[in-house]
Amino acid sequence: MTDSARFGVPVTATWLGRAGLLPFGLLPLALFFWPQLSSLWLELLANYSLAILCFLPGVWWGMGLIRRQPQPLLVSNALVVAAFFARSLLGERQFLLVAVVLFLALLAYERNHPLFKPQPRYYARMRLQLTTIACCGLLLAALAGD
Repeated sequence: MTDSARFGVPVTATWLGRAGLLPFGLLPLALFFWPQLSSLWLELLANYSLAILCFLPGVWWGMGLIRRQPQPLLVSNALVVAAFFARSLLGERQFLLVAVVLFLALLAYERNHPLFKPQPRYYARMRLQLTTIACCGLLLAALAGD
């Protein structure tokens, strides 16, 4: 197997996506194993969620500019601004619940807007899996007792 086949875009995207789930899985678990540090785990998870909520719609800009579609640019900015203000104004647990809604909104938009129809099938399937797992981790952390 050549390096380009072994480390091509599908393999790289899949492994990076899976690696990106680690904080969504490990930080909620840390709440149960080290509850005395719950404020740290919640803050880390909230900040990581904000980073991902900015990263994913940021990708839409390149696609929207190339295809000359302004709507994804506007929706991208609206989602990022909503995430920023939610993180800035809410407590960690409340923000994690808002983050679940925003992650689901991102996924729904990508599944329904024509800009994303050319996505490879593996990527659309992976995004559904990653969003589902991330949202489960966020819900678990948001609802975990102190």
